[in-house]
Amino acid sequence: MRKLLVLLLIALSGSVQAQTFSPKEIKAFKKEAKQITIIKDKWGVPHVYAKTDAQAVFGMSYVQCEEFFEKVEASLINRLGRQAEIDGESAIYKDLWSRIYTDSLRAKALYKESPEWLQKLCDGFADGINFYMVTHPEKKPKLITRVEPWMCLMNNIPSVGGSNVDEEDFKALYSQKAPRSTSFAPMKEVDEFNEPAGSNGWAIAPSRTKSKNAMLLINPHSAFYGRIEVHVVSKEGLNSYGAPFNGQFSIFQGFNEYLGWMHPVSLSDAKDLYAESVEKKDGKYFYKYNEALRPVDSTEITVPYKKDNEILNRTFTVYRTHHGPIVSILNDKWIALKTIDANIDLLAMHWEKMKAKNFEQFKAAMNRRAMTGSNVVYADRDGNIAYWHGNFVPQKDPSLDWKRPVDGSTDATEWKGTYSLDEIPHYKNPASGWLQNCNSTVLYATGLYDTLMSNKPLFMLPDGQTPRAMNAVRVLNKVQNATMDDVIEAAHDPYLPNAARFIPDLIAAYNNVTTDTSELAGPVQALKAWDFRTDTGSVATTLAVMWIEKIIELNVASLPKPLTMEERYSTTNGAAVSTNTLSEQQLVDSFKAVVSELQKDHGTWKVSWGSVNRYQRNPNGQNVSDEKASWAVPATPGYLGSLNAYVSKKAPGTKKRYGVTGNTFVALVEFGDKLKAKTILTGGASSEPDSPHFTDQVDGYINHNYKDIVFYKKDVKKGAEKVYHPGE
Repeated sequence: MRKLLVLLLIALSGSVQAQTFSPKEIKAFKKEAKQITIIKDKWGVPHVYAKTDAQAVFGMSYVQCEEFFEKVEASLINRLGRQAEIDGESAIYKDLWSRIYTDSLRAKALYKESPEWLQKLCDGFADGINFYMVTHPEKKPKLITRVEPWMCLMNNIPSVGGSNVDEEDFKALYSQKAPRSTSFAPMKEVDEFNEPAGSNGWAIAPSRTKSKNAMLLINPHSAFYGRIEVHVVSKEGLNSYGAPFNGQFSIFQGFNEYLGWMHPVSLSDAKDLYAESVEKKDGKYFYKYNEALRPVDSTEITVPYKKDNEILNRTFTVYRTHHGPIVSILNDKWIALKTIDANIDLLAMHWEKMKAKNFEQFKAAMNRRAMTGSNVVYADRDGNIAYWHGNFVPQKDPSLDWKRPVDGSTDATEWKGTYSLDEIPHYKNPASGWLQNCNSTVLYATGLYDTLMSNKPLFMLPDGQTPRAMNAVRVLNKVQNATMDDVIEAAHDPYLPNAARFIPDLIAAYNNVTTDTSELAGPVQALKAWDFRTDTGSVATTLAVMWIEKIIELNVASLPKPLTMEERYSTTNGAAVSTNTLSEQQLVDSFKAVVSELQKDHGTWKVSWGSVNRYQRNPNGQNVSDEKASWAVPATPGYLGSLNAYVSKKAPGTKKRYGVTGNTFVALVEFGDKLKAKTILTGGASSEPDSPHFTDQVDGYINHNYKDIVFYKKDVKKGAEKVYHPGE
């Protein structure tokens, strides 16, 4: 009886229960599927053709499920705040965070508020996944057995670390444990050497290209296999190619025949923490605001979780002020998180840009100003190139430190509105003939330091100059009369600026310390002879990568507390790495540790980079292994300045390092009368190990031999490997 009651409560709370599809629904799915044609080309890339945009979305969500059904479901589970129903108590607070920002009742209301055209897209997205489940009963979902259109509107949940909130502090608050001395976004052992999510985006004007057409480099860096390469076309004007995130229907990074867009990660500040002065009276909480007391709002949120073979519930009282939900306690102040609430506009913006045909239409889509955490790099067929640093940027007092909590008790700290696209840092057709952003400051977006941009409020541009951006400026300054292949080669330049910056400091420290360093003579000599270019045969590259990883760890450990996301990100992406705060003995001791680790694992310090830096793709769920086949990779992590970012690490039981993040979907696009594009995808288009497309792009990925894409239907049909309707 108790278990039945718990399940009933879950149903009443709005969670999605297992449901079968009626014959009427299945008949409707099949009718819709017949209107959709999927053509897979010789690389296994799906090209979806349909009459309507909604049908194209149906096809897109269907092909996502074909390759990454588990990831599509995982995306939905995360947005619904239902991970604990699979992982148990360890995921309760992750789910609570999601449910603080959205729930099914609100998402259903937002769906009803959406314009009809957007509702149809949400319908198509849900129908495509549902039809996949109907036609693939062998794929057993972990939790979601029916996708509803309103789930698309659960799309605006801020990340914990990206909001300068420490997960343990959030957990301490709502588990009613004593709050810690908070340290926002601490370095975790499991990811301490992973390059944070980022990207390279370049736009090159006709004045710099041989064809006299604008070009766009789309180069996101993220966890492998989190997106597919897809082309979607409808008779309603849709004709877009690129990479959607699994579980979403907009192409986040991509292009159409008129223009293209790239969204590198930005630190432009659009989320803020407010320190609230709270007191308790007669059993109720109040917070000070403009010399008055306001009641703290409270609501109950119930999180279901799995324990043994039961689904149980844990109920939390969640607090919020007019600034937002309370997410932690710092120095006896309740900390509220304020962010934009723009679910409908965010979904609409990303779709409208896919159908834009010129700069004005694209800018109109971006003018919804609903996106946080991303910049915009743009190029088009008319020869325009453009850049915006951020998108939604609130107006606020520039004299305050917005990286840390501001005083919530006064209206002096309130947002005063939103900056227009013309007011935030931006460029259109700069004299340099190119634009770049590599998760870096806008001040060097066109090469030379921009004194005009430097007068903008600091919260608009807190980003540092990453070593990838330094490298980008260096190679883009040389670009003249460039072909597509020239730009691709520039994007894989092997020079490592942060190695060139810091290895001389290590060598100087080695010469100055008085402790015994005899075992370092050979390794130091290898570094002295190095030209700071990565190569699979380079021993110096191995030494440098491992040493700078340790320097980053020391840098993060010495940052002031509470640690902010801006400071941590700028350090771990290489922008704020420094040896100035470290003693010469620390530099040498860190290098000793590298040499010792190599000798322990390999019996020698003379270990070439390619022998330990490997690419290996295994079936979903299988671990990497030194006993399995793998490929040598010359690329290094971006925090050394490698434009071709590749982060590898040792796994349990391995002595070699295997790639986990870095270049994923990469495209170089030329916008002429006829569009041309070359792309590469990590490994290949298929997630099935038996498919020829599981690793058919590995050689191109490693050696930057990009494939020529087929964009026009006659070319797609000419090289078709498979033609079918969803469900066939």
